[in-house]
Amino acid sequence: MFHKAQTKLSFICCLATSLIVLVIILCCLKVSEKTMYGKEKALFLLEANTISTDLHLGDNIDIAWYNRHHAQENILYIETNGRPSTLSALILSEQEISYINEIKEYLTGKQLTKAATAEDADVSRHSLRYDSASHRFLVMHERLTEKDPQVSYLYLYCLDGYYSNIRMQRIRFGSIWLASILILYVFSHVFTSHVLKPLIQNDERQRHFVAVASHELRSPLAVFKTGLSILKSKSDSAKTTHIFSLMENEMSRMERLIQDLLCLSKAENATWSFLREPVALDHLLQGIYEKFAATAADKNLFLSLSTADGCDYNCLCDRQRIEQAITILIDNALSYTPAGEQISLNLFYAHRKYYIQVADTGTGIPDSEKEKIFGRFYQVNSSHSHKGHFGLGLSIAWEICHAHGGRLSVSDTNGGGSTFTIKLPKY
Repeated sequence: MFHKAQTKLSFICCLATSLIVLVIILCCLKVSEKTMYGKEKALFLLEANTISTDLHLGDNIDIAWYNRHHAQENILYIETNGRPSTLSALILSEQEISYINEIKEYLTGKQLTKAATAEDADVSRHSLRYDSASHRFLVMHERLTEKDPQVSYLYLYCLDGYYSNIRMQRIRFGSIWLASILILYVFSHVFTSHVLKPLIQNDERQRHFVAVASHELRSPLAVFKTGLSILKSKSDSAKTTHIFSLMENEMSRMERLIQDLLCLSKAENATWSFLREPVALDHLLQGIYEKFAATAADKNLFLSLSTADGCDYNCLCDRQRIEQAITILIDNALSYTPAGEQISLNLFYAHRKYYIQVADTGTGIPDSEKEKIFGRFYQVNSSHSHKGHFGLGLSIAWEICHAHGGRLSVSDTNGGGSTFTIKLPKY
């Protein structure tokens, strides 16, 4: 499912990005071509002005001068009293003469269309662009009316080189765009894999969640089914009381599991309600200590409470939720700490934060497991056999701390064991 989604997202991302790159390339091409054309036109006007100036002055008009301007597929045609000049007749080829005749006919038509509005027949310098069947030119036509005999010229600046460069530039840009599509697809594939990674992990967690929840619910349901079958066949059996006791215990476990699942569901949906009020954390921990002291003694564990003096422990929080988080940590410590070890409950204030610690001197938690234990239904291998825990308590405690703007973390206790630390901000 996610592989197909990744392929589709990669394709869509690649397509969208490629279109954006194409638009950018087309804009760059347009600007580049416009700049190149501007340079060509500037060279054309400079050359035409040079020709016009030399013809006005009439100096050094010889075959060397003519060949210098009649070069690189450019064509210079000069007329004297309406007839081709000697230099033009000698140098121009038949093909070039045909281009000149085409343009002269074109200019004649243009002049006829302007004859009705022309006021000054001596104003005869103008430039235009002319495209023949095989060549494209910038054309400058000028009559030197003050000269006697009357001189006029046609200067054809060939644009074939410009269009050849344009084609090569378009091929290069097109090749770059095609190569960029491959690069963009690889990038899109890697990018979408990172985007989908949390979804894949969440899907895996959800599958694990469903599998473990199903397993946890199957056990009490089996007890109910067996118990009811026995009660139905032997309602007066001496085992009735024991069966009812088992069913009551399993029902309590199911109730606790469902309550834990509801807590996590509310946390995910941001519907978890909190009643924030000033809470004296030292008094809260004292009450929790007194509640668990007897249980710790029954399990041959040493439970202690340590509170730093001279501090104001009034914290704006939800009393019941914070008590729930601390209770989860102490209950875990009591369940997994071997007899004869110590559990300490510590409270102190530092750096505008309240720190509540539950430390034990048990076997500890491997470093590879420290980040995983806050996941839902996750239990350290040695803890799987403990029937009273589902692996949801630390997830709930973490959500409670996170909702208060705090943090829950785990570290090693000096000398062995684990220390869980609740950090709450001072509001």
